Amino acid sequence: MTAKSTTQMTKAELLEVIADRNQVIGELNSKIDELESMAIQSTSKPLDADTSRLISSLNARIKNLEEKVG
Repeated sequence: MTAKSTTQMTKAELLEVIADRNQVIGELNSKIDELESMAIQSTSKPLDADTSRLISSLNARIKNLEEKVG
């Protein structure tokens, strides 16, 4: 089936195409709503360099302690 340009379509064909596209739009909108409801809100704040180094150091110490314990 070759695609017709919209100027070559009958009114009924145009209405069918519009109905099909509206259905696709509806499905996409419902998928967007579903994904938005699954989204996790980010509450993290950017860290300055000193805080970042401190956290990295503490994480390394925790990892070393975990390795010693188990």
